[in-house]
Amino acid sequence: MTEPRTWTLTRKNLPEIDDAIDHDRIYAKGYFEYVDGRTVCVGLRIGTGPTRQIARYGDTITRHPNGTWTVTAA
Repeated sequence: MTEPRTWTLTRKNLPEIDDAIDHDRIYAKGYFEYVDGRTVCVGLRIGTGPTRQIARYGDTITRHPNGTWTVTAA
């Protein structure tokens, strides 16, 4: 890969992005919050520990050529 790949996170493409992150052997899973009296998925958690990043729906997720991932808030 010579150029970064970017996605705007949506409910529809979350599985595709999750699979791409997993392919790079980085832990990723849905990110849940308590909203209006119930727990709902609001985005994607990328990585573990203090370096993990949270992408909420509408945020931009970028995979860089060196294999790193960044999240830019909407």
